[in-house]
Formats: sequence, structure tokens, C-alpha cells
Amino acid sequence: MNKKILGIIAGIATVGSAVFAAPAHAVKQDVEVTVTIQPGIYLRTFEKVNLQVTQGDLGATKESDFNATPETDGSGKLTLLPAPTIGTGANPIIKKSVTELFAVWGNTAGKNVTVTVKPVMTSDDGQSAVLKNDDETSEITITGVTVTGEKATGVPTSKNPLVGGVDLDLDVSQATAGVHSGGKLTVEALADL
Repeated sequence: MNKKILGIIAGIATVGSAVFAAPAHAVKQDVEVTVTIQPGIYLRTFEKVNLQVTQGDLGATKESDFNATPETDGSGKLTLLPAPTIGTGANPIIKKSVTELFAVWGNTAGKNVTVTVKPVMTSDDGQSAVLKNDDETSEITITGVTVTGEKATGVPTSKNPLVGGVDLDLDVSQATAGVHSGGKLTVEALADL
């Protein structure tokens, strides 16, 4: 009798473990995986650009001359008119060049990268890129930016970067001598996908 009971218990245990080991219903599906490596680009530029505006830039044709009456016996007076062109010269808009402002390397796999340079609008009304002197009585406005160089657009590699500069159009009609600061440029490299 003990053998019969042990046999029944062993049979129940075997059936029970089979029920728990095999799922009642199973499905499976293969899933396709795609990985896209985004174009890698690296930009190098200068932290600051310091430009000099000369009298010649402002339109002054010469820096000195002789008086209309060339000699004095000590009592003669200098001719004061016409006044020379100085400070606010004949050229209210001047162009200054930065030969190289950026270099961009990349692994864009044949995709173009375009580099743009734009002034950051810093005026009170947010419409102009303005540089001011220390007491804010004199200002220079960046009125235009043109990217220059043969490689401002193209396909950069890890060994052959895009390299370019900018021409800046500066409105100096409201400027006097001195250091003007606060202007900014945004240099952006954008890869096509």
C-alpha cells in the first residue's frame, strides 16, 4: 500500500512539473535593428577678434599737410578751413576682414557641411549688433557679415577641414576714437543629413 501511495504522489509531481515547465502558448518575432551614426563635426574658432580702424579706413586721404601760406615769421596764423577729414571720415561704412575665423573637421561621409557667421543682436531694441565704448556715448554697428574663403561649404574630413574667414561691414558714423566692445558673432557649422 505504501508503494501505491508513493507511486500516485510521484505521478502527480511529474504531471505538475510538466504543467509549469511548458508555457501554454508562445510566440516569437525577429526585430530589425538599424543604427545611424550622426555626422560628427568639430569647430575651432577664435575667442576674440580685435580689429583696428585707421584714419585711412575712415576716408582720410592724408594725415598731414603744409599750411596754405608755407612760411611764418612767428606771427602768422595757420589756415583752419577747410577742416581735415578725421574721426568721422568720408566712409561711414567700412569693411574689415578676418582672413581665418573658423576650421571645421568632420566624418560626414560625403555630406556637405555649411558654415555660417551671423552677428548677435545686442542693441536695446534687439535689431542691431552694436559695440559701444566704456561710457556708451559712441557706438559701432555690424551691418553685414560675409563668409569668405574657398571652403566655407564642402565635405570636411578628419585631415582636411573647411577653413574660412569673414568680411565685416561696420557702421562707424556714430563712433568716436576709443575701444568699442560688446559685439558678438555666432559661428555655426551645420551638416546635411
